[in-house]
Amino acid sequence: MLRSILHLRIDAFPAAVERIRNPSLRRRPVAVCPRHSPRSVIFSASAEARAEGVHDGLPVTEALKRCPGLVILPPDDPLYRRAAAAVAKVLGRYSPSVEPGAWGRFHADLSGTDRLFGGGPDAARRILADVGETVRFEGTVGLASNKLVSGVASRVIRPAGGVCRVPAGNEASFLAPLRVRLLPAVRRHAEASLLSEFNIRVIQQLACVPQAQLAAVFGRTGLVLHRQALGIDEAPVRAPESKPFVLEEETLAEDTNDDAKLLSVLYGMTEAACLKLRARGILPATAWLHVRYSDGMDATRRLSIERPTAVDPALFRLLEPLFLRTNSRRQAVRYLSLTLTDLAAPSAQLELFDGPSDSREERLVAAVEAVRKRQGAAALGFGRTFGKK
Repeated sequence: MLRSILHLRIDAFPAAVERIRNPSLRRRPVAVCPRHSPRSVIFSASAEARAEGVHDGLPVTEALKRCPGLVILPPDDPLYRRAAAAVAKVLGRYSPSVEPGAWGRFHADLSGTDRLFGGGPDAARRILADVGETVRFEGTVGLASNKLVSGVASRVIRPAGGVCRVPAGNEASFLAPLRVRLLPAVRRHAEASLLSEFNIRVIQQLACVPQAQLAAVFGRTGLVLHRQALGIDEAPVRAPESKPFVLEEETLAEDTNDDAKLLSVLYGMTEAACLKLRARGILPATAWLHVRYSDGMDATRRLSIERPTAVDPALFRLLEPLFLRTNSRRQAVRYLSLTLTDLAAPSAQLELFDGPSDSREERLVAAVEAVRKRQGAAALGFGRTFGKK
């Protein structure tokens, strides 16, 4: 049976949610952005704001210069999560396999549902109408034999309410004339820059490059680029698993590429994350570090923690080299986030080779924490955090 994968895309989802909450914002330029710092960047911009030159990642000060009438609203993540869950619930009426992605992006597997809801385009229009009536969102839909092509199709169709169907077997020809930046593997700065240096602008040019040459330049990513350029993607639509995590993030008051200052900020984030871990009695097995530069580009790296710990200095020793690998550009950094996942209670079995330094650091952290509880959080701190000012 041929797969039929639907991708629903709701443009500028956070801004769209805010407009539902406040209908007076409709047809006005709206952006979602934290306002606690003048260095904050735009998180989501409506079509009207984008027409004035406002885009995601733009500093809020520059956004207001380009669009003086811009309405800026603080992000409300719990509200956006509830709205996304409501959209996923509507899609669940048409498919048992619904996979939410980034804000306003949803995949649904409609394979074998023709007798229930009609062919792919008919089902897509029913879904768009249902989403509009139930949760009042407008969106675009891509239909294809896989997630990759349906996602690209939903991005190229305009206006809202449109459906773009790519028949099975036409994946490569559909992608051929489109910009290479529409491929997921090209959205990172490194891949995009290299392709630009080779004057590869459209997907057809990329598809014509032999796989061996792509592997020589891009390593393992070369195989991914080759397959995506041909429209090949066997990934199934997966319902999300609910996993706990600990998140610490900070938008810098002033952009900087000073590693000492950035590591001071990271140490403070590590302290705060470890405090949450100890309060919940859990340890992380995976760390994700995300860096956003002043030009809006992002970099993310993952670290597997062989010996999970909630001791600030011990965890920071693992995160420091991770930061130096992640922050590989000379561009100034604007935003950092640290996410700890794969959380679990510590093992009851003692480590055979527990080092004495671990126990000393545990006692030190416990003593600092005790002083802070009595005298306040600012009463005592580690020297690494003083450089962040």
